[in-house]
Amino acid sequence: LLMKRHNINAVRTSHYANDPRWYDLCDYYGIYVLDETDLETHGFAMVGDVSRLSDDPEWEQAYLDRMERMVERDKNHPSVIIWSLGNESGFGRNHRAMAEWTRNADPTRPIHYEGDRTQEVADIVGPMYTPVDKVIELGQEEAYTKPVILCEYAHAMGNGPGGLKEYWEAFYKYPRLQGGFVWDWVDQGLRQRTAQGTERFAYGGDFGDEPNDANFVINGLIFPNRQPSPALLEYKKVLEPVLVEVEDLAKRQLRITNRYDFLTLEHLHLSWSVTADGKVLQSGHLPVPKLAPGETGTATIPYDEHLALPGTDYWLNLSFTLATDCSWAPAGHEVAWAQFKLPVAVPVGPVILIDSMPDLRLSESDTHLEVEGEGFELTFDKVSGLITSWTYHGRQMINRGPRLNFWRAPIDNDVVYIKEWKRIRLDQLQHRIGDVTVDAANKAVQIKVRTRIAPPVFDHGFDCTYTYTIYGDGNVTVKVEGRPEGQLPILPRIGLQMIMPLDFSRVSWYGRGPGESYVDSKLANRFGVYACSVEDLYVPYVYPQENGNRTDVFWVALTDLRGVGLFAAGDRPLNFSAHRFSTEDLEKARHTDELVWKDEIYLNIDYRHHGLGSGSCGPPTLPQYELQPHDFTFTVRLKPFSAGSITPIQLAKQRLEPMR
Repeated sequence: LLMKRHNINAVRTSHYANDPRWYDLCDYYGIYVLDETDLETHGFAMVGDVSRLSDDPEWEQAYLDRMERMVERDKNHPSVIIWSLGNESGFGRNHRAMAEWTRNADPTRPIHYEGDRTQEVADIVGPMYTPVDKVIELGQEEAYTKPVILCEYAHAMGNGPGGLKEYWEAFYKYPRLQGGFVWDWVDQGLRQRTAQGTERFAYGGDFGDEPNDANFVINGLIFPNRQPSPALLEYKKVLEPVLVEVEDLAKRQLRITNRYDFLTLEHLHLSWSVTADGKVLQSGHLPVPKLAPGETGTATIPYDEHLALPGTDYWLNLSFTLATDCSWAPAGHEVAWAQFKLPVAVPVGPVILIDSMPDLRLSESDTHLEVEGEGFELTFDKVSGLITSWTYHGRQMINRGPRLNFWRAPIDNDVVYIKEWKRIRLDQLQHRIGDVTVDAANKAVQIKVRTRIAPPVFDHGFDCTYTYTIYGDGNVTVKVEGRPEGQLPILPRIGLQMIMPLDFSRVSWYGRGPGESYVDSKLANRFGVYACSVEDLYVPYVYPQENGNRTDVFWVALTDLRGVGLFAAGDRPLNFSAHRFSTEDLEKARHTDELVWKDEIYLNIDYRHHGLGSGSCGPPTLPQYELQPHDFTFTVRLKPFSAGSITPIQLAKQRLEPMR
């Protein structure tokens, strides 16, 4: 049911024939099965010859026996559409014998085997973890006629995979490319109660088992308790069978493509809405276009174009849901959706003039600056280059920061980078403060801090400048400029981290949501205004790692239960995450029960993040999602507020006059 509800239509039973009841379920619900026999000699690769048994005639009967038993058992299941000769066993005479027997026993189904690289006996080109550019080359190759189905192409280990969209764009563009299989379905963790009485999901080595593969079996689209991971939600979006594109938004026209192979769209219900500032302004229903499989048509959405509130984004949303109950989901289940920003010309929001702000009072010593304004006091430490105290009507806003941060708790897919990151001590960067200059006026104070951020001993790092502008109305802007020095590798992230009091445990934001998203895994999240607790941002990956990021965010606010808190917005869409444990805590933990929730909140506001990729087993992050070292500039605006006086949405529409 989970597979069907997330648009998955095919399963490879890697690397063995499955429980007989599984095929009954696939017959009933409608899932294609690539049935794979239980054959693998992968271990022989460690001694140099993975084909050793596959080309040994003494093993022919053992190979045939496994294939014969599977075919005879499963041949009457209509869900089985392809036979597989096994997995990672090289190629040899015994595979030829298996293929010959299978064709004689069942000439109706094609044969797959990844190890048959020249398709001597296989009917399908079935590569494993082939990079997207190479997959496209296969799709463009005119000399071959056999279809391409990737037996594995994305590795769902920990936080990932990223880059699913690019694979499916290729699958749809080139007819020869027919899809592929993600490795794999479920995290294979086992419930375990520790000596301290806490429950967790355990993996290799947690039972005194040696040798073991540690957490390498924690690589599924769903968690061990069968709860969907963010990756499964992303996969559902990428796989959805209805494609909606812009035809002409000025004429309210959209182009709709039916990506089903056998169905029209008549079993779906189409609804639409226009939203802004987290509210539905208009909505309605439309007849679903009568499109044959593979056909494209045009739909006109009858929304009212008179939309012009200052500083406001308007979003057109479409939702395709089941019109009636199905065996696998009830009526109303969403199969596909689309969202487009409407090209509405709106006036800019109000500009707050510096001359209209209250006066500031500034006192300065050799080590500190103290700025006092209407309702707030801010202390700046010239030695550390940080804000050390910021109160709003007596409430402490931040404990430490904001401070530049380039490190993230490595995800499983960072394995291709982690050795180099650790070698150059990217996780041990030190901040060396240079000169601090102050430019003060009655209504605003500007503090400029030069700093070099680098690991000890090494000559590589970042030459950075923070420019703090403190306004009389309580706004504080932090402009960050940075330039890499020396030979630096791909970076995990570039952003600011600050630590806030635990009271500010309610989060609201405008951007992609409601779930976790990263630069190469974000399509499952719509643009909107969202709210939750800090605890709800956390994604409990069995092996703790970077998690909970929200990308393409225009503003975020953390408040207490009374609505008092801190507003943050960038000069461009940013990323944010907030947790009750530090990056170091996440990196050190090996299980979720080792994470101790602290009495403070770690807020990350990031300019950019490195993508997720599939590097734990498959291709690393695609080049367009790599965070290469580069000169960077970004600005974050911070403002204490009380929801009783002004809301984050209203704050976001304001514009600050720059300090002259």
